[in-house]
Amino acid sequence: MIGTSTGLCSCAGVTFYSDPNLQTKTGIPIYAPKPYLLIARTGAKDKPVDISIVHLNDSQNVIYAKPRSGFGSSSLALALANGQLTSFGQQTDTKIPELITALGGIISTRATAAKTEAEAAQIRSGISTLQAAVSPVDAGINVDKVADEIQEKIKNKVALRGLTDSELQTILSAAQALKSAATALLNPSNAPSASMYFEQVKAQADILSKLPTPTASTQRDSSLQIVQAWASELNKLFDSVQPEKKSPPTFELYEIKETGGTTKLLKIDP
Repeated sequence: MIGTSTGLCSCAGVTFYSDPNLQTKTGIPIYAPKPYLLIARTGAKDKPVDISIVHLNDSQNVIYAKPRSGFGSSSLALALANGQLTSFGQQTDTKIPELITALGGIISTRATAAKTEAEAAQIRSGISTLQAAVSPVDAGINVDKVADEIQEKIKNKVALRGLTDSELQTILSAAQALKSAATALLNPSNAPSASMYFEQVKAQADILSKLPTPTASTQRDSSLQIVQAWASELNKLFDSVQPEKKSPPTFELYEIKETGGTTKLLKIDP
């Protein structure tokens, strides 16, 4: 906020210039607030569109304030925010307070703008946070199914033929870790710590993914394809529990114009 406060007494005064050579006298520019309708397409699930009223400077409606001295004494105070008047006060024993009349309409408009901005802020505060596509409990059910399937395949020695004992032990350890994570996720009271268990699921998916990639059509390659399918399914489960990604917001700005008692919206091209 830019505050301007000027006190004048008798012959004292302040002169403003618009050039560095101090040749062209000017005043403090005060712009009328021009209302616009701002539409923000946020992409949020619960509130995809946020609508607010903004007041920008009207370059076609500007006046200039210039403190001046005269007979008697006077005290002038101006408070500006982004070029728009927020408050004005004058004490004088002369009969020339014409600036008050000139600024009356702008002060009233600015007061309405402040009220509208406060209401818009309250609306924006109601936008909820993003939620994951799959709940922790549902994810736990799916992780548990994968863990059970892995353990069942390992018990059936024919299902994973061609894998080394070391590879089978790695797969079994992953299944046990997945079973532990699934059990925790299935307990609703563990929801606040769900992200920790999701990371455990991701870690086991990465371990399975690092096993050799099938390159032929042997029995060993068929077994490795099963392992890679488990890794892929676990990665998809991990992705499904991440918060939904919000698309970058887009904005549309409309000028609010009142003509003959009719309000029209004119879109402002970027």
